[in-house]
Amino acid sequence: MVKKEDLLPQINKDRLPKHIAIIMDGNGRWAEEKGQDRLYGHFHGVESVRDIVEGAAELGVGYLTLYAFSTENWDRPQPEVDGLMALLVDTIRKEVPVLNKNNIRLHVIGNTDLLPEFAKTALQEALQMTESNTGLNLIMALSYSSRWELVNAVKISGWMLPVGLSIQKK
Repeated sequence: MVKKEDLLPQINKDRLPKHIAIIMDGNGRWAEEKGQDRLYGHFHGVESVRDIVEGAAELGVGYLTLYAFSTENWDRPQPEVDGLMALLVDTIRKEVPVLNKNNIRLHVIGNTDLLPEFAKTALQEALQMTESNTGLNLIMALSYSSRWELVNAVKISGWMLPVGLSIQKK
């Protein structure tokens, strides 16, 4: 088995991307293929995310965006959505000490107004607890959509849409 310590010297850090984005998808299907509940897959996905985040921080990547929960995910069965929100909060609370140890700053993008209050509270606490970290910027995309991103890009840039042109929801 190849050890991480053997591989690190072979990596040219000057050629690493500054920003890596990952769409977290397939955990529920993976669990179903194993005859397990979908939440089982989401729970095990956290382990992979932890390894990725710590590895990115160790390598000196500047930004890591995790597309974790899209607006379409709100259409999943309510028990799965509730379980995902509980897993989000539990994971954040457990991982903040690790984020701080690794000098990782947490950011959140997306329409967080749609999140349950207990999730918003936990996220706000984690944001405050990591705000002075100066290493990897870990960006969690929660309740995001391409429409949300376009609307916010327009708002941030100050662009004006031509009269009669708007971004419509399906």
